[in-house]
Amino acid sequence: GGATPLGIEALGVLRAEKGFIYVGQDTDGETMPHDLAFAGPRAERQDSYVGDRSLFMPAANKPDRKRLVGILVEGTAPIPIGAHAIERKAGRKRSLGYVTSSYHSAHLGHPIALGLIEGGVERGTIEVEHLGQDFKARLVPPCFLDPKGERLNA
Repeated sequence: GGATPLGIEALGVLRAEKGFIYVGQDTDGETMPHDLAFAGPRAERQDSYVGDRSLFMPAANKPDRKRLVGILVEGTAPIPIGAHAIERKAGRKRSLGYVTSSYHSAHLGHPIALGLIEGGVERGTIEVEHLGQDFKARLVPPCFLDPKGERLNA
């Protein structure tokens, strides 16, 4: 009882609001579990397993790895998927990562996005650019809706 059919777009918005990823969209070939805040299994397992070597290589532990973040956009327009977070140094732009999912959240009343950005949420405020459009945004944890999970069994 009480089930209601939902469209695929509504489910996509909800999963982004919760910070749930689509593998292949919100990840790339270099994404590791700890880039998605799944560090527990890597830290706890002591025996050898297939793939363990790659999780502990120097490149896997660089502090500037691209990490999954939530992106709060200033303004009312969602950031296009594929837009790049940039930094400017000596008159040049460098990509820090990119937007992987982006929606207008009717529930929250503003646009939200997920992305893979160097250094993660510690970067704070960023510039985002896409095809000549500039956006200002703030990096936050990727869960926008009910981060404590209090509504899980509502």
